[in-house]
Amino acid sequence: MKLSQLKKVTYEEIKNKQYEKLRETMGEDIELYFKESGQFIGYQEMDSKYLDVHEDISYLKDSVSLHSHIFYEILFCRSGNIQYLIGDMRYQLQPNDIIFVPPGVSHRPIFGEQLTEPYLRTALWVSADYWKKCSEELNAAEWEEKKERQEKSYIIRTNGAVLYQFQKIFEELLREEKEEKPGAELFSRGLFLQLICLLYRSWKGQAMTELKSEKAALLDEIISYIEKHFAEEISLKTIAAHFLISESAIGQLFKKQMDVSFYKIVTQRRLIEAKKLIVDGVLLKSIPELCGFSDYSVFYKAFVKEYGISPKEFRTMVRGEQYD
Repeated sequence: MKLSQLKKVTYEEIKNKQYEKLRETMGEDIELYFKESGQFIGYQEMDSKYLDVHEDISYLKDSVSLHSHIFYEILFCRSGNIQYLIGDMRYQLQPNDIIFVPPGVSHRPIFGEQLTEPYLRTALWVSADYWKKCSEELNAAEWEEKKERQEKSYIIRTNGAVLYQFQKIFEELLREEKEEKPGAELFSRGLFLQLICLLYRSWKGQAMTELKSEKAALLDEIISYIEKHFAEEISLKTIAAHFLISESAIGQLFKKQMDVSFYKIVTQRRLIEAKKLIVDGVLLKSIPELCGFSDYSVFYKAFVKEYGISPKEFRTMVRGEQYD
């Protein structure tokens, strides 16, 4: 499903607790749509083969799935008191931070007990092919190699003139998206070229800070364990034994800090790996075992429930292949 095809559930409807009424009307399909808070639960696909840009805002503490994309996502955070989980690293965000998420990397915001201000961000999606082409033209092999080794931080913090330049580029990208003037896509690609050059120049000239993750707490250690062992059998019992803590304490920890169950996080992480394997061309019948699912039926049901499409439909979208 493409961004332009998504329907919205308005903030007023959420605030007035009409979500269940909407579910009665739309059925389970409601999970496949944006809320005005800007979060999408199902499968996300780009409209353009180059880049898409949109503005997202969260007024409420949303339950956002741990997810990944087949494209690059660059988020320019303009406000909001939140933390952000990328892979097994957790960051405390500040206004004007830039979040850089490569394809296939799991991520999600972590909301506190209460949002003291709306979480406002500009989201830029860049196709993997277009990013690679631009990076090659930039001759940024050293930068790409460091990023591939995950030595590069996922959070970029700038100030002064460099920050001003980033702000203006994101503002112009949004304006082009909204006004749809002649040549808008080509103009936006030009703006992106400025953005990637600015990122590379800032990195080379050390004009930006690559933010370090927060000091590891128990939640981070458990998430790191899931990241490394999702293909194995994981249960509350095995985690409790490994970390010498009760099963109920683990369940409460995830519910309080992630607003989601422990098993849901495990399933979402396995599905993220499944999508990556599909993109890489692995046979569908081989994927359940590689990702920790007991059999294909369990994998299939989980995939459809999370993304709203079947594994085969996803494969056709990203690879154009119909058969194993």
